[in-house]
Amino acid sequence: MVHNKRLNVRKFHLGGTPKKVLYHSESRLLIVMRTELNNDTCSSDICCVDPLSGSVLSSFKLELGETGKSMELVRVGHEQVLVVGTSLSSGPAIMPSGEAESTKGRLIVLCIEHMQNSDCGSMTFCSKAGSSSQRTSPFREIVGYATEQLSSSSLCSSPDDASCDGIKLEETETWQLRLAYSTTWPGMVLAICPYLDRYFLASAGNAFYVCGFPNDNPQRVRRFAVGRTRFMIMLLTAHFTRIAVGDCRDGILFYSYHEDARKLEQIYCDPSQRLVADCVLMDVDTAVVSDRKGSIAVLSCSDRLEDNASPECNLTPNCAYHMGEIAVSIRKGSFIYKLPADDALGDCLASFESSQTTIIASTLLGSIVIFIPISSEEYELLEAVQARLAIHPLTAPLLGNDHSEFRSRENPVRK
Repeated sequence: MVHNKRLNVRKFHLGGTPKKVLYHSESRLLIVMRTELNNDTCSSDICCVDPLSGSVLSSFKLELGETGKSMELVRVGHEQVLVVGTSLSSGPAIMPSGEAESTKGRLIVLCIEHMQNSDCGSMTFCSKAGSSSQRTSPFREIVGYATEQLSSSSLCSSPDDASCDGIKLEETETWQLRLAYSTTWPGMVLAICPYLDRYFLASAGNAFYVCGFPNDNPQRVRRFAVGRTRFMIMLLTAHFTRIAVGDCRDGILFYSYHEDARKLEQIYCDPSQRLVADCVLMDVDTAVVSDRKGSIAVLSCSDRLEDNASPECNLTPNCAYHMGEIAVSIRKGSFIYKLPADDALGDCLASFESSQTTIIASTLLGSIVIFIPISSEEYELLEAVQARLAIHPLTAPLLGNDHSEFRSRENPVRK
């Protein structure tokens, strides 16, 4: 997101409901999981979409009555495969008590293969072959450069038309999804996460597994360890060796995987019950979690006491913020705020950008919110300013609401 810069936005009608979107850097294609398809043979599939034209180049159809729930790109040796989790039941996944329903799911491994095809019906859009930087450029350059070119000249009128700058039609390249592995699991596979570049995590009901590919063979998946929670697991995320598991009632749980013993150990747990919406690990000790009540909290590992009799240690809530909107997705990012008058402070801004980590959240109502960390001194200053603004007639809240009371709703933590 660039301040004061207009980005061309293209909208494609893919059919159905896109539930998950990934970007495959090698093929420069979007991988989209679609549900609610009006198809007699399937209601959910995974398709490869050209980000420039919006055309669906290939599709892998799930079984009739099967619904895609999660997918991630996982590295196997020097290649990437697509790991997909599905549900074989159309009923609810969670009981009213928070426990997992006795349903079935499927774990699927798909290989993304490059095919040679001279059929003109399988033509795809790609960058000019004459520019090596275009061939290796990431997706942000395609969005920032190629779509701006398309906005003025539209698409090429014919395969031989060379008037389009940076874009041409290739008649010999196509990509397809090939099934490499499939197995039925005892529960809906709601969460998948890469782990340590050679494993991946996958959940089924209230259990999650550390899985890998023996001998870098995508046709074989082995489960090395299993961990269990009391309630339905909603998400999995990892940062280096730390594993964060979010369930529908106990909140965030920290786990550690011991490779030698092939065992999972729970290290920390959430101090309060929390219906987790999403979570991201800022580092191995800090997690930012959103719940289904519209709040975001920052939890960190507290120091263990030497004579701690309890086998479990709670995470420490550092701060929290009630938005009133549910943050369904949280990511780490960097925030750059610069005014024309700040040119003389370039060195200070550079150090700020490199040292500060921000949180970017997208909400259920379609908002994008950025949170930046501030010091306690800055907080006290802003709190004093806001207290003055609240009593001034021109800046007082129209409904008379107390800002601090609203933002700290259901968040009993220190300032």
